[in-house]
Amino acid sequence: MKTSSSSLIKIVSWCQRTRELSGFNVSHLQLADRVDPATVARNCKLYIRKDSGKLVIKYFCFQASISMRMLKMRGVRNVLLASGTLSPIQAFTYNMGLNFGAILENEHALKQVPVLTSIVTRGKHGGLVGSFQNRKNIEYVSDVGESLIRVMETTPQGVLVFFSSYSQMDELVEVWKKTKRGASDSPETFWEKMEKTKKIAVEPRAKEQLAAVRLRYTQGVSEPHGAALLAVCRGKVSEGIDFCDAESRAVIIVGIPYPPIHDERVVLKKMYLDDLMGRKDLTNEPQSSRDWYQMEAFRAVNQAIGRVLRHKNDFGTVVLIDTRYASAKPEMFPKWLRNTISRCDSNNCALKTARFFKERGHLIENSKSEYIKKQAKTCKSFRQVKSQSASNPKDDITDITLEDMFSPANMKIEKKEKIEPRPIKYDSSSSSVFSLPTNEDELKVKKWEQENDSQTNVSSSSDLNKRKYKAETPGNSSGQHVVSGSEPPKKRKMVLLTRETLPEKYQNALNIPTSELTKGMSLDNQKQFVATLKGYKATNMEWQEVFQRLHQIFIPDRPDLFISCSNILRSEDKMKYIRRSLGMKINY
Repeated sequence: MKTSSSSLIKIVSWCQRTRELSGFNVSHLQLADRVDPATVARNCKLYIRKDSGKLVIKYFCFQASISMRMLKMRGVRNVLLASGTLSPIQAFTYNMGLNFGAILENEHALKQVPVLTSIVTRGKHGGLVGSFQNRKNIEYVSDVGESLIRVMETTPQGVLVFFSSYSQMDELVEVWKKTKRGASDSPETFWEKMEKTKKIAVEPRAKEQLAAVRLRYTQGVSEPHGAALLAVCRGKVSEGIDFCDAESRAVIIVGIPYPPIHDERVVLKKMYLDDLMGRKDLTNEPQSSRDWYQMEAFRAVNQAIGRVLRHKNDFGTVVLIDTRYASAKPEMFPKWLRNTISRCDSNNCALKTARFFKERGHLIENSKSEYIKKQAKTCKSFRQVKSQSASNPKDDITDITLEDMFSPANMKIEKKEKIEPRPIKYDSSSSSVFSLPTNEDELKVKKWEQENDSQTNVSSSSDLNKRKYKAETPGNSSGQHVVSGSEPPKKRKMVLLTRETLPEKYQNALNIPTSELTKGMSLDNQKQFVATLKGYKATNMEWQEVFQRLHQIFIPDRPDLFISCSNILRSEDKMKYIRRSLGMKINY
């Protein structure tokens, strides 16, 4: 939704006039930490809009110092903040609202940082300015595409390409797929050339598809030509996934990732900062809205740049494709990167990149073999070798491939232990050569049913019977008849457990809001519940212990809430929790 500044001003002004009528009176707020409610009101903005007939209310706090002062009032004596993306430091400390006794901005641990940083200011057709208006400029789009191709051609292994937004990435990719490279009679488009140069993977908008894209990229990195991953600043790839060594030999940033200018939070934040600039009662000069807007963009840039150097033996290049980077203050970049920055056009950038990696040819060859070993080791860590002894069938676990490793978190494939074939009951309608079953036969059937009761949800007994046959053992002088199962005698069961395959009551229980868990709970149970969650979140408490404690709290009175508690567990523990509940036949 695009929202103009004037409409937001009207909305906020209306909210201020109607605040008391709506019962939302900020002056009546009582804060336990003794922060003046008027201070809270001055540093927050209210936003209201209608969305499909529903009223949406957002209340933004634009001054981090409020929360920091709350910490100080609680008796916190020392606050230590450490990060690689705090630049520029002066603006950050101002926003925190605390007088830091010491500020340390370090160089990199390495004296000579093995990184080459190039600001590409010009392409074949002129200056490279990644403004919104230039997205549809065919000369600009062609120059960016050509710059990417040149860097991909000279960079081995993995290349990460970050765009300002999904819309920018989608628009540029669409043009590259249609536009011929070079002359009009050129046989290939920009996109076709990129795919010949590297195996291309594109970050999806849907989180569920990210695992498959990540797998495509990691597999492509180990191929001779390497791979390139097209992603978005502030997205899942730029902040949530670790890339090192061969996976990030080059980090390319196309344009400057400014926050969306029409986003309600951005508009209100700029209004708030402009109001501060007009005040005369402030001891320190506030940050201007222009400086804040630029700082937000460079924080996202620095977050992406950090992917290129993850440890002391790592190395790579950073390519910033936008002439506006050349006019940025050095303080906008991390201190360790500043001495590596140089300006050039797309041709010189390609030459410098080729020279950089040629000087490190032996390191690249070593890293190729190391990367293959790393992939094999990663697979091996998820693999349990077959036990030599058949005494414990639970030790027999099948190998897990890379595809299994990167499968979606909510889709768990459970590989059951080997199950003995069901003993076959005697069928009186069959051939007369078979005698009636003995008591021993009946006991075997009963024992099998008891041992495999919780595992019969995949194949029904009728399905099993279809695959069974009876045979008389030749040469059996005792006259006893042997009933044989299907071949091979041992079967492996596959159970696909997802939310959709759960019983309806379980699905209903999982929809219960977390806020309902403690309603009506006794004080003792509340204390035990909170202690369990704290132990699980803050320590290495196993999910089995959480299961046991919550079982004592909710069973037998509220089994639905007990099942709903799985929503507060980590994704890797959630399905295990539900699976055990099913195994214990917890129902209601």
